[in-house]
Amino acid sequence: MENIKVAIYEDNLSLREVLSTIIRNSQGFELAGEFGHCLDAVQNTVAFQPDVILMDIDMPERSGIEGVKDVKSSYPVVEIIMHTVFEDTDKIFEAIQAGATGYILKNNSLTSILQYIREVHEGGAPMSPAIARKVLAKQHGPQEPQKSNFNLTEKEKNVLRHLANGLSYKMVAAESKLSIDTIRSHVKNIYEKLQVHSVTEAIYKVYHDKK
Repeated sequence: MENIKVAIYEDNLSLREVLSTIIRNSQGFELAGEFGHCLDAVQNTVAFQPDVILMDIDMPERSGIEGVKDVKSSYPVVEIIMHTVFEDTDKIFEAIQAGATGYILKNNSLTSILQYIREVHEGGAPMSPAIARKVLAKQHGPQEPQKSNFNLTEKEKNVLRHLANGLSYKMVAAESKLSIDTIRSHVKNIYEKLQVHSVTEAIYKVYHDKK
């Protein structure tokens, strides 16, 4: 199995060095660059081709949320986890709408950071417990889609429903008795129909976007 390539965007040098050391010294992971700002996020993605990006929000000159938009607009397959101290609802949903798949608080995150990276790489949407509670409070559990004009097939709706309930791609494949490649194909079609760049953004748009 190939290593998961991880890029780190963090302006706190000490924390960036700790995160980089964890990635370098962990089997199954490979560091694909460490950066103190996200001004060159797209160029860095071209050069280092990460599978997963850890992105801080509060960085010099350009916020991490803007960095997410930049990367996802050019490379929608790259998964991005927000790694931040911000836990207010506006920041959470702004990040999700920008295309972030996970949202992890820095407080006590280091012991589980590899698990979070592996989870998002396998199709999950990791969130710190405090963040998950806020999202659930907003969501009140997956309901039927608010719109009927997304043109999703029943299979695509079923896949998205499973993902909204927290299942990974592998778990959805097992539950649906389909191959993981088929699940990925359904997710790709969902992205195209909804014009989104992440599972989290797709869930938000289908279940919450009433515009």
